[in-house]
Amino acid sequence: MRAILLLLDGLGDKPSPELGNLTPLQAARKPHLNRLAAGGCTGILVPYRQGVPLGTEVAHLLLWGYSLEDFPGRGYIEALGEGLPVEEGAVYLRASLAVVRKEERGFYILGRRPSRKLTPQLVEEFLSSLPQTLQGYSFRLHYTGGIDFILEIKGEVSDKISESDPFADGVYVLKVKPVEDLCSDQEEEEKALATSRALNEYLLKAHGILENLGFPANFLLSKWAGRARSIPSFKEKWGLRGVVLAQTPLFRGLARYVGMDFIRISSLAEGIRLLPQLEYDFIHLHTKATDDAAHTKNPENKVKAIEEIDSLLGEMVLNQGDLLIITGDHSTPSVGTLIHSGDTVPILFFGPNVRVDEVKEFDEISCSQGHLRLEGKDLLPVILNHLDRALLYGLRLGERITPYIPCYGELEPLLPED
Repeated sequence: MRAILLLLDGLGDKPSPELGNLTPLQAARKPHLNRLAAGGCTGILVPYRQGVPLGTEVAHLLLWGYSLEDFPGRGYIEALGEGLPVEEGAVYLRASLAVVRKEERGFYILGRRPSRKLTPQLVEEFLSSLPQTLQGYSFRLHYTGGIDFILEIKGEVSDKISESDPFADGVYVLKVKPVEDLCSDQEEEEKALATSRALNEYLLKAHGILENLGFPANFLLSKWAGRARSIPSFKEKWGLRGVVLAQTPLFRGLARYVGMDFIRISSLAEGIRLLPQLEYDFIHLHTKATDDAAHTKNPENKVKAIEEIDSLLGEMVLNQGDLLIITGDHSTPSVGTLIHSGDTVPILFFGPNVRVDEVKEFDEISCSQGHLRLEGKDLLPVILNHLDRALLYGLRLGERITPYIPCYGELEPLLPED
């Protein structure tokens, strides 16, 4: 029996006047999603806490049953996703080019579109001109395509530092500083201060090099500092052999971090076609179409994305006994100014052992009348329960306490000679 989690990124939304004060999910024609809701158990999901917006990477770790303390920082996950040979102790950041205007108050961000396309020769010249050491730290910039890089810093380095990227245009580049709330003691705060100073110098030197080279963009913005952490694998944690089907390197990094297999797909349609032949206990099938559409800030685009996804569900073939779960990782509003919002997302379970409720439509409001009220940390225990693999609480079978029924063949029996 398999669990298939169809994750519609940024699924939840807010009502908009353009749609008659409906959300895109309410306004969309979605016969297949409604059919699954009518034949299943529905409810709402709070990925973390009500009102707290989450990024995709944090939300997914929470939905897979990990805690915020297990989150290594997105920069580290992105480095994994780009296939870099990451090292213990190093700090990794995502860095991106921007076009700025130097003013007395700082570097004013004009935009993130270079004046012309980057060539391999230009990129190589930039990389070879950068300093490799500053203030006792080692710096290495890895080009990953487009305007994006991964920055690796080694030494007595801290990841408890702020972003230089303000996540907006028409504002100034931010000074990197220690994030005091993340520093556990004075020693860590001093390391974060030293790391910040070195990174600020590196970014200023990179700006000078970009200017001298006549580069199509003239500043390198940094964000999402992260470093390796030791966590149990998904299989160790839940007893399920898992795979992630997704389109972006970020999900390769997430899968690599938790020890799941990864299959890169070109589209949701390809992922749906692959489902019948995959022999895994847990299949995470992801699409970013809903999130991308919401980021255009045009609710009609998200309606269209939902309707296209729904049309594909008519082609979905489930194996006998499969458990299908459909939900989102967070809400991405197609109205207003928020990148993501802290609104709940709808969820449905369809398959054996599922209590069918009275809900007939799949949207934020209809599903709020359903049976389920879940937080992100509840999702995997509920899945184990529906798969008949949840261990009776308090049983101690073997050397580890697990939430799942272990394979008895892997447990050590008592022998007569013992």
